[in-house]
Amino acid sequence: MNNRAFLVIYPFLKLGFLIAQRVHECVVNHPTEPKMNTKQTALDAYLARTAAIRVKLERLQQLADDHFGHDPDVIDWGHVGDLGRVEAGLDELLAIFGGDGE
Repeated sequence: MNNRAFLVIYPFLKLGFLIAQRVHECVVNHPTEPKMNTKQTALDAYLARTAAIRVKLERLQQLADDHFGHDPDVIDWGHVGDLGRVEAGLDELLAIFGGDGE
């Protein structure tokens, strides 16, 4: 078989090899994500996101309790500006849910 013929046939040989792997339950070179048998509902997704938000809020509270990792004796106006951006972001989030951001 010449090189040109081999190049035409090779993809089909490779495909046959992959099919043989699947048939004989060998390791497949192209893993796929597992298929889930259950369909996620909007409520499931909502509850999962609510839990993730609670975790992040708790972490934010821990950071605030620790002065956001800053030494209170070396606070400068840059730190104040950073907290101003955080406060504005929190106000925006509260406004989304009618929590009356200031």
